[in-house]
Amino acid sequence: MTLLAARLGELFSILSVLAFAFGGVAIAKARKSGPGDGGAILSVGFTALLSAVLWLSMARGSENLVGRPGALAGLAWFALSGLLATALARSLYFLSVRDLGAIRGAAVKRAIPFFSVLFGVVFLGEILTSAKLGGLLLIAISVAALVAVDLAGSGKFSAPAADKIEPLGYVWGTASGLCYASAYVARKFGLNLVPDGALGTFVGAMAAMSYYMLAALVSRHRRRTIVTALIARNVWSLVAAVCFAAGQIANFYAIQYTAISTVGAIQSLEVFVSMLIAAFLLRTERAPNLITIAAALVATAGVLLVVA
Repeated sequence: MTLLAARLGELFSILSVLAFAFGGVAIAKARKSGPGDGGAILSVGFTALLSAVLWLSMARGSENLVGRPGALAGLAWFALSGLLATALARSLYFLSVRDLGAIRGAAVKRAIPFFSVLFGVVFLGEILTSAKLGGLLLIAISVAALVAVDLAGSGKFSAPAADKIEPLGYVWGTASGLCYASAYVARKFGLNLVPDGALGTFVGAMAAMSYYMLAALVSRHRRRTIVTALIARNVWSLVAAVCFAAGQIANFYAIQYTAISTVGAIQSLEVFVSMLIAAFLLRTERAPNLITIAAALVATAGVLLVVA
């Protein structure tokens, strides 16, 4: 992996963080603005549409996959990553944000770096250097500080007191992080066989759409949920859907060009980007206190160690 490719992957990862962070805040806004699931189902459709347009406009050789060695296996890995990330992890994350708010939801989702580093070492042979380990410890400390302050009831950056916080959201967020990290590994395996991020995103989104269609056929509750989500006139659900589609595509390209442990570490900054957007740009949650700001600085230092 060349230095230029690694830096390109880091850039895509940063773009993914920005898109996911804004999308997470949009979910919280959507919950307060009207019915629907916050854009989870819509985001799958937008992901398929945008990635298809991108692939058709930029495909270089991967449009002819028939007979290519390993192509079928690569597509299967893409489909698995879609089920893990687009269908399962994203739905769990939307539930977490619904129960905890944008900032808490993003904080708990920061389990991704630890799962991704573990999976990267075990399944992909990535090297865990002392600098990377130190960076991950700093990220762990920063996120743990956020959650501890929140649980102690002294956080000043959380959602307004009028919003009831559901502790089960912490479970949803942790499970989402595990599923996302698993999807990273599946994407990497697929990209090793078919190095096309747009195609991989499209196949994954189509697999997720197939999951929703099958679920609608066998479950009346799921069918009613999907219909409600699609007909809900909620602008913020639409914004969340577009952001998550863009973030998914950028994440795929990030994994194509750099290690999944690096991608996971950079994306741990999402909680702090979400904090800034929620508190200062859209003003959906309260401004951060000094502990939160210090945690953000510590996490930033950790990410710099990981990508150095």
